[in-house]
Amino acid sequence: MPKWVRIKRRFSTAELRAEFWRAPDESLLDRKTTAAGMGYTVGWLEWVATNGGGPIITKIGRGVRYRKADVLAWIKANSRRIHSTADLHNGPEV
Repeated sequence: MPKWVRIKRRFSTAELRAEFWRAPDESLLDRKTTAAGMGYTVGWLEWVATNGGGPIITKIGRGVRYRKADVLAWIKANSRRIHSTADLHNGPEV
C-alpha cells in the first residue's frame, strides 16, 4: 500500500497579503501571513517578539499567532501620515 505524503504548498507573498486583509479582525494569523500583510519580514517579527516593540503576540503551545486587530492597532500607533517626503525631516506632526 502506498504511503501518503503531505506536500506543503508554498504561498506567494501576494496570496498571503490577500489572506491577511480578507481575514476578520478576530482572526489569529501565523507569522508568514502577518509579515506579508504588514509589509515586514518574518525575521523582523521574530526579532521584535524577542526584543520588544512589535505587535502583541499570542502564544498557543509552542506556536505564535497574531490577532489581526492587535496588528492593525500597532500599525496605527506606529505610523504617521505625511503629504510629501519633505515632511519626513520636519519632525513629528503637531
